[in-house]
Amino acid sequence: MYTIGYIDDDIDMLSDYIKRLSRRDIELKIAPEGDMEHIKQWIVKERIECMMIDYQLGEKYNFVGTELFSYLNDELPGLPCMILTSYTDSSVNENKVVRNCIFDRSNMDKAGEAFEQFCDIIKQSTEVFKNNIAKYKMNYKRLYQKKVDGSITSAEEEELLTVFRILRAYGEVDDISSELLTTRISTILDDVLEKLDELLKSN
Repeated sequence: MYTIGYIDDDIDMLSDYIKRLSRRDIELKIAPEGDMEHIKQWIVKERIECMMIDYQLGEKYNFVGTELFSYLNDELPGLPCMILTSYTDSSVNENKVVRNCIFDRSNMDKAGEAFEQFCDIIKQSTEVFKNNIAKYKMNYKRLYQKKVDGSITSAEEEELLTVFRILRAYGEVDDISSELLTTRISTILDDVLEKLDELLKSN
């Protein structure tokens, strides 16, 4: 089952969307009302693998869909997001979201070839996302072991920090300070512990 998030101020078609998508092995979860940070936390908690965002969110939200899209791109790197709109030209002309991520919402409103193709795009986007997270986890494990062994290079250390920040955003690693993963901080800690050990021995 593919777990997809959806945010829209119009609830008229939601039950229909949920039913038709579930028949294609897609579970549609509706985002709560709130600010962008609250929605981001919900995405992580619910383990959302792809996010569909209505362009005109209306009075329930103090932002439009393209603003949420940009925010999620920054906060949750790699999460596939799609803008659904009846005003595709307006969304494209804003130049906040690439054209390939903007879809005519009529694709969701009726059965047919367009709906099936849209479902295929959702599934493929989700598979890419899951594969990337799995790759990040493997790289993190490998690089962290090199860090522990003391064989990590400065370039690998930078990669470790990048992967750590991505996985931390999704709640996939412990929320420790990224500074603890750097050689500089490790050296300082080693020096402090060594001096503390010497002090204890002298007493």
